[in-house]
Amino acid sequence: MKTYALLLLTALVCGAALSCSEPENIVSSSTENGQFRLTLEADKNWVRPRGDLPIRVRLERLGGPPRESFFGEIELIANGGSVSPSSLDVELSAPDSTGAGGESAIESWAVFSASSSGSVADRADISAFFGDALATLKIRVVPAAE
Repeated sequence: MKTYALLLLTALVCGAALSCSEPENIVSSSTENGQFRLTLEADKNWVRPRGDLPIRVRLERLGGPPRESFFGEIELIANGGSVSPSSLDVELSAPDSTGAGGESAIESWAVFSASSSGSVADRADISAFFGDALATLKIRVVPAAE
């Protein structure tokens, strides 16, 4: 009976450990109409309390450059810290009359600053909104080494 209880306890601990997965470094979301993909990317998925983490923000028009110049905005919201800037202007230029040029993607940077004490679960996140696309990058808040 003790062996069965020990085996069951071991299985539960292993299952719990596997369910706590590591946050991704890159997250993406597409608009419902499939025209745009919004991506957030960080070189690492963790930050120390009061630390800064640069985040690459990319918006790509999946069908190539627009026929007419396109203007929009990406909104950024942080939980467990702050993000700067809180919004990014989007401008994708159309090709000229000969079909040359035009932009199908923009890339910019934002900086996530963790609060002085990690969240209750030692996690934070930054969410980016563009139209109906939502991408959320989860970040571990790791205590400073003593």
